[in-house]
Amino acid sequence: MRFLGVLVVLWASSALAETPAAVQVRGMVAQPGPVQLEALKQVSLAAGFLAKGGREAHRWSGPLLLDVLAAAVVTDEPGKKTHLRHTILASGADGYAVAIAIGEIDPLGEGKQIIVALREDDKALPAPRLVVPGDAHFARGVHDLVALEVR
Repeated sequence: MRFLGVLVVLWASSALAETPAAVQVRGMVAQPGPVQLEALKQVSLAAGFLAKGGREAHRWSGPLLLDVLAAAVVTDEPGKKTHLRHTILASGADGYAVAIAIGEIDPLGEGKQIIVALREDDKALPAPRLVVPGDAHFARGVHDLVALEVR
């Protein structure tokens, strides 16, 4: 019976490893639903932050948040530069959520390279993670990112 239990655990972990990483995108988008992150262009960036033990620095890779939103086709209200009114609420599986103004990531605004990381220091992450370079304490870093809501 123990052998069978080990086989079930091994099968389950291999099935999880093969599941493509996706994030649900909803709100003001023309194509709500899951966005397959590995299908998007992957970028790499270095980001550091202050932690309890001191400064940490890592290399992250995954698609740009802007590209994830473009895959879902953000919709705008009529009017002048209404695109810049949007905020994105990024939520983790544990309920932690943060807001990002679209002007932070839009090339016509700040153009910040915020990514939905799939890898950290060349190791696959167990779940997507929002990485916001420049945040001093990784305050807007969302572990186990499950949803993006465009408002």
